[in-house]
Amino acid sequence: MIERSDREVIGGHLLVIGGAEDKYNERRILKKFLSLAGEKDAEVLIVPCASDFPEFAADVYTQAFRNLGVANPRVLRATSRQDVFDADVPALLDGVTGVFITGGDQMRLVSLLGGTAFAARLRKMVTQTDLVMAGTSAGAAGMSTSMIVRGESTSHPHKNSVRLSPGLGFLKNIIIDQHFTERGRISRLITAVSYNPYNLGIGIDENTAIILDKEGNLEVFGAGSITIVDGSKISYNEIAEVDDFQSFSVFGVQLHVLQDGLIYDYFNRRPVPPPNEFLLPDLA
Repeated sequence: MIERSDREVIGGHLLVIGGAEDKYNERRILKKFLSLAGEKDAEVLIVPCASDFPEFAADVYTQAFRNLGVANPRVLRATSRQDVFDADVPALLDGVTGVFITGGDQMRLVSLLGGTAFAARLRKMVTQTDLVMAGTSAGAAGMSTSMIVRGESTSHPHKNSVRLSPGLGFLKNIIIDQHFTERGRISRLITAVSYNPYNLGIGIDENTAIILDKEGNLEVFGAGSITIVDGSKISYNEIAEVDDFQSFSVFGVQLHVLQDGLIYDYFNRRPVPPPNEFLLPDLA
């Protein structure tokens, strides 16, 4: 169980996307984001700083949200920390009901935003208002306090298969890995959790999201699945004893795989059983 002082403090919802969400056809995840943020009354800010091509990313999401009924999405246009320092934070954030952080490189995202007045105001809004904060791919990874910035997809966990770095801190005790099944990232997520088993590892497939609310309900939404790596019951962990490029042993890792519509109780670290009609009959 997560101690009360260490629980995520969320006023609204965090919507964390594994990347490659549908932006042109059904757009189910983008519609869900807008539904949570106020439907046609949503005031949306796009943060494309993680992208190698932020103007292109801004244009893609601006058009996607306009097509879904948002008349004038706002955009943080910044390619340097100085741009973020110079940004008119009240003009960008006053009245905003949904913030969407695009993909790209999470190290770029955090190195531009970390420690700025913009990031501080955003964190305050996440904790004290009903803001909907969304991030996809790098924007998802960067939402954690500890984020994966680099790492190889290996056949088994080894000590140097992942590199961690401080993130933006919206998810205090959760490590996110994106494009999860598509890029075979289970070993590196196990490694990331083994570094500090207090953190919960969540791998999110493409075109799939988790929606976390202030009650600790973590709902799966989208076409794929999520994989939860819970290290809280690890009884033996060899990661500190092996050399940098060696594999290691670890006992007691709990693994859960959840698909669309299923819920994980984050505060108590347990999946919520589905409704009875979806359970197999008792044949005993």
